[in-house]
Amino acid sequence: MPGSLSWPPKKEDLERLYLGEKLSAAGIAEVYGLKYKSPKVAESTVLYQLKRNGIRRRDPAEHIRKVTDEMVDEWVRRYESGESLKRIAGSAVSPVTVWSHLKGRSIELRDKVQAQIQAVSKYERKPFQGGNIEKAYLMGLRYGDLNAVRHGRAIRVRVSTTHPAMAKLFQTLFAPYGFVHSYPRKANLTGFEWTLEADLDQSFEFLLEKASMQELQGFSSLEFKSFLAGLFDAEGTLYLHRKRFGKSFEFCINSGDEILLEFIRDRLYGADFHPIIDSRIQDPERLGYHKEGRMLRLSLFRKTEVCRILQEVRLRHSEKLIKAVLITQEACLNQGPVGEETVRKWVDLTHSIKQERDEFVKEAQQRLSATNWSFRRFASSNA
Repeated sequence: MPGSLSWPPKKEDLERLYLGEKLSAAGIAEVYGLKYKSPKVAESTVLYQLKRNGIRRRDPAEHIRKVTDEMVDEWVRRYESGESLKRIAGSAVSPVTVWSHLKGRSIELRDKVQAQIQAVSKYERKPFQGGNIEKAYLMGLRYGDLNAVRHGRAIRVRVSTTHPAMAKLFQTLFAPYGFVHSYPRKANLTGFEWTLEADLDQSFEFLLEKASMQELQGFSSLEFKSFLAGLFDAEGTLYLHRKRFGKSFEFCINSGDEILLEFIRDRLYGADFHPIIDSRIQDPERLGYHKEGRMLRLSLFRKTEVCRILQEVRLRHSEKLIKAVLITQEACLNQGPVGEETVRKWVDLTHSIKQERDEFVKEAQQRLSATNWSFRRFASSNA
């Protein structure tokens, strides 16, 4: 359609788009490909052309008269469940319109304080019930992907990911304590990703800040291993690499926090492990924008130590857990280098994980596109 229309518009084209197809002024501007610094300028330009061509503006109260009993039924249900008039109205009608129809159903207006309490309490929040081991695991996750901020009277935790395993882990960890909301969004590196968030009880305040070094140094052996599991689930990787006499597996954690990695190295030394820390300069354009920096990596190379750490540290991230199971069942039970059959299984597994990740990203793209299309159509039809 845009290619068959030229600006300034013909009257019959404007009548068809505005009165026939019920497009908004902004929608017509988009059809004609009008581009200005502000969308409002494009919209005003179309409105001027409507007036110039003698086309009367649509009745602004038309949508009010089109309110159906089914719509009001839904408004009543949503209002009684705690939603605000503004949220129910959205961009379709005004809050006053919603209230006038609710009043016609003899619905009493909530007190503002009562409404706020009801809105905040819409989803039940339960206090943290885990012990020190569980708390240490969440502290490890907080050093990686997990973000936490104060949100009103709640503690909002959030993670953005392209991996369905991380999304599942977030659900498992926090769904018992509060409602988990997920939504797709654009991402610089992968194009699209999923964000999951949950508003939790104030007993989760320990996640607002990353654990101090003093707290970490006070961990018992079991608490340290749980912390390491959380950190590895967020920032860890299992590699298959070539050694002098064949192939072997590597356990490593990537971080820009040198003090943290030195602490982990020292604790592992104390448990008869032999980790090393090396560094590399990251690609400045890796995130889709320029950001220079040095990335540190703590690694375990020795086969016996990789096998032992995977047996002692309880991973929960399903992608990493299934890799750990393959290593312990295939490589750790055999002497010598990793066999070709194990290598084949490893390659098949990594390919399967990548395929699941790509499908997860594609689903985010499709969901976001569908949501944006529905919103534009809804906005145009109610302009």
